Amino acid sequence: MIKNQEKLTAIVENYANTTIREVATQYDASEQFPQAEWDYLVNLGILYMVVEPSESLIPSYKAFIRLIRIISKQFPALGSILLTQASYAIWPLFQFGTAAQKARYLEPLLKGEIFGSFAANEIDSGSNLQQMETIALETAEGWIITGEKAFISNAPISTLFSVVSKTRSLKGEEGFGVFLIDRDTEGLTVGPLENKMGIKSLPVAGVSLKSVFVPHTALLGDVMQGLKQVQSVLNRNRLAISAQAIGIAQGALDRGLEYVSFERNIGKRLIDLKTNQYRLADVQTKILATRAFLLQTLDEAPDDTQRVAMIKLAASDLAIDVTETIINVTGGYGYMRNNEIERFVRDAKITAIYGGSSDTQRYIIAEPWRLKS
Repeated sequence: MIKNQEKLTAIVENYANTTIREVATQYDASEQFPQAEWDYLVNLGILYMVVEPSESLIPSYKAFIRLIRIISKQFPALGSILLTQASYAIWPLFQFGTAAQKARYLEPLLKGEIFGSFAANEIDSGSNLQQMETIALETAEGWIITGEKAFISNAPISTLFSVVSKTRSLKGEEGFGVFLIDRDTEGLTVGPLENKMGIKSLPVAGVSLKSVFVPHTALLGDVMQGLKQVQSVLNRNRLAISAQAIGIAQGALDRGLEYVSFERNIGKRLIDLKTNQYRLADVQTKILATRAFLLQTLDEAPDDTQRVAMIKLAASDLAIDVTETIINVTGGYGYMRNNEIERFVRDAKITAIYGGSSDTQRYIIAEPWRLKS
């Protein structure tokens, strides 16, 4: 494990620009999990950056976010796998888990020996807790949980599920909780692998819970503070998705520039056309501006839900707009499956969906104005 952040970043960037770039399209075509690349990265210790002890966790986490952007420039699906493990499995346990919960799960998650999933999303309500149908009923011995979760990242390979649920205590008090549930728990079933438009190497499936019994010790942090916990987790996830989206935009631009710069036997290069120069200049400017906004948010307000929603919205819009522009600039070439550009177009769309849709981010941004008296 490499502890020097600058050295680690340089190694990961070189690995991403060489090995990962070479295999990304093959993985996209086969829809296989990138096990060798996963093993290499976790053995470097990059997941420890999420929990590295320091006076402030932000410097280390900021470096991890940078790695998500770097990896996503070449292979966005691998970025998704990493950010899911970091923000949906490791972060909630590190931030809110009891000593016993951390002792059992944290180290295997950090080493990449096991995978974890955050089971919040439902088919009708998304990640809206107020509309969630999953319910946990307290008994004298523990909790009985029933519900259906949809489109859960890493679910097909996960050993640990952090299940978000409405709760009803023995006293009749209602609230929300996050429950740590092992895959082999009776009543928990992982559905078939979903067939997706993009991010094809990220395994996604539904999770069914039918009268799943867990002891009281399964409640994350041993407290019913699900609203607070989920919001913290979503903020971390959205920051990572923002980095992924910026990486996707830059990756698409890099590939577009390679194509338009080719020397042609007849006529000018595409980059010699002023219209293309102007469009690509706008693209690079927007990428750097959005990247600066992300860095500012990480420095100043990583826990400000409204600010986090703004950067997530801006970054996902950027990824979609940039990949569309690159397709338009490169024409038929960019549309064909024998190059990497169309993969980035498909992969970009998910950034406006998972972690909360773009309209959800707009609602979060506007909510303080609506509530202001």
